Amino acid sequence: MHMFTARLSVLFVFLFTSFVATAQISGHFAVKAGANLSLTAQEGVTSFESKLRNDLHLGGLYRLRINSFVLQPELMYSNKGGRFRGTQGTRETIRNSYRYISAPIMLGWIPTEGLTLQAGPEFSYALNTPTSNGPGVRNDLGIAVGVHYDFLDAVDKFSLNLRYIYGLKDISINPIVERYNRTFQASIVYNFYKKKKK
Repeated sequence: MHMFTARLSVLFVFLFTSFVATAQISGHFAVKAGANLSLTAQEGVTSFESKLRNDLHLGGLYRLRINSFVLQPELMYSNKGGRFRGTQGTRETIRNSYRYISAPIMLGWIPTEGLTLQAGPEFSYALNTPTSNGPGVRNDLGIAVGVHYDFLDAVDKFSLNLRYIYGLKDISINPIVERYNRTFQASIVYNFYKKKKK
């Protein structure tokens, strides 16, 4: 049994070493900025309906590529929230401003050069509280999916990133209504390296 385990370990080390030796590994930093289209989705008893709101996000990322796969951790400032419009009486409108520091960890696959399909978790921490028009709880967790497109030729240091973030955590302190962040992002990315054309 010990001999079999030892041989299996040697085989694993050999395969891993061979993969690392033949892998095409590259990485670079980048900055990004763009627009948010946000909605606070509601479930439960409420006299307000959810409406979309435009805002912004900005931050930085590190893009590590191994063959056709990408690991892309990010650190972002992102303003989410949306609007609530009353369905009764004066139909009051409340504009939510949920200011987050967010840390998405995106995993990507490159089906063809210049295009990356991405998905991963996004962890967020709110900078403001309910008393300053913020969410009911500080921490949020979402699933992000999107596409990353690298421009070529004269603007080859720039990329376009489109992403949808589906909040999984109830951010409400109201016991009769649950609220969740839903956000679409469109970003321009500036990469700190010169792309190699193939």
